[in-house]
Amino acid sequence: MERAIGVSPSQAGWITRLLYRALKKRLGRLSKAKTLAAHHTPTLLATTWMDTVCASGRTVPFAIKELVQLKVATLVGCPF
Repeated sequence: MERAIGVSPSQAGWITRLLYRALKKRLGRLSKAKTLAAHHTPTLLATTWMDTVCASGRTVPFAIKELVQLKVATLVGCPF
């Protein structure tokens, strides 16, 4: 049983549905974090914008970013 239930595309508003469609097209799937953030549309837009800006940076290689993200997730005890 899940602790928190995300917003499904059928329950989402039009902005959230557009964002869901773009994320599925770009990533091939929809993350649980985005469906949870969709309960508050400004938070969803802000986190998506932050992810986009951080991913577009070219100072650190992509592989290093992924390793750091994995390390932080293990340090804070994120179940993945």
